[in-house]
Amino acid sequence: MDLRRHLLAARGEKMLYILAIAIFFAGIVLSKEKFQSNIMLIFLWILFAFSYGNADYNIHLRKYTQYQVLNSQTEWLYNQLMILFNRLGLSYRGFLIIVSAFILLALFSFARKHTKNTAWVLAMYMLYPFCMDVTMVRYTLAISVVYIGLVFLFEGKKWWLLKYCCCILIASMIHLSSIFCLLFILPKFINLKKLAKMMVLLSLGLTAFTSVLTVFIDKLVNVSFLNIGTKLNIVLNASDLKYNFRSVMNYRVKMLLILACSLMVYYILYIWIKRNRVEEQEEIKSNVQFIELALGMNLSIIPLIGLLSFSADLFRIQLSLSMVNYIAFAQYFDMREKMQMQRETTKVSKTTLMLVIGTIIVAASGLYLWVLSSSNITSVFRALFENNTLFSWQ
Repeated sequence: MDLRRHLLAARGEKMLYILAIAIFFAGIVLSKEKFQSNIMLIFLWILFAFSYGNADYNIHLRKYTQYQVLNSQTEWLYNQLMILFNRLGLSYRGFLIIVSAFILLALFSFARKHTKNTAWVLAMYMLYPFCMDVTMVRYTLAISVVYIGLVFLFEGKKWWLLKYCCCILIASMIHLSSIFCLLFILPKFINLKKLAKMMVLLSLGLTAFTSVLTVFIDKLVNVSFLNIGTKLNIVLNASDLKYNFRSVMNYRVKMLLILACSLMVYYILYIWIKRNRVEEQEEIKSNVQFIELALGMNLSIIPLIGLLSFSADLFRIQLSLSMVNYIAFAQYFDMREKMQMQRETTKVSKTTLMLVIGTIIVAASGLYLWVLSSSNITSVFRALFENNTLFSWQ
């Protein structure tokens, strides 16, 4: 009987891997098909809602079941949600089913609103950072609220700033780090060239200062005089400060590599737009504006690289921009359709190929750097496909 259960469970795991690969490639090929994007949405929801055993699963489960004891460790609004669902008699599984549906619908609605190639965007999102979003439930829920605010930010209609700030306030009461998403408004007020210079200089200054600080503290924790090192270790272990020079530099290098890959694709888009004088065409201005604003949002978070010494969790802000980047890259296909480019020249074909490969590199680099190259390959990636209550046939 145990052998039979084991074989059934293994069969379910293999089926999820096969389904994921098939749906991923179908999303690339059938990028504009609404039916395909709906299938992908349902598949992602199944993976999310019925997941278990990932890196943070037991932490979230414990907080949910012991919310009365651990309420001081969690932001106010998330506490209220747990209280509400507990009073409704829902288990953590029921909570996760509802919350994951809200998260994915918020992201899906944003993508569908800004590009016809929704399935393509979801395919890239499934590659990265979906497995991390499933693990970081509370943060992902906060970011889904941010994406509701991003609708107002990109539209730029009346009271957009107030509406966006309200969404950030709500998100910060679910996960405090989402407050840094306020940086996304900077490109609305500062042109890209000036913003890039400001953010790079600020990042260099913060990186230099915090690097010196981390090296100093690394030395200080080894000081035995008056038990200074012991006392400092106790303080650091009780705080959220990541005062370790190597670990901080590791995070910084990863963020810079992902940023470099993203900027590479934005550069490909920029060259194509200039060569085809796309910005001069009225019906395509909204696409160009989306790309410029998305690029500005990436530039606005560069200083966070310098602040990683104080909280390594700040890398999540870059992760949360992944969907925005994929939609920005998909604007290329939307613009081509508007320009009715039916006959591709060699130059356009190269651009298309470079953009597709570049987008996959952006997603794959994030997946490799944050997941596959560490212990997360088991607790985040494999857990997503191998720990699912609907496919664990035991």
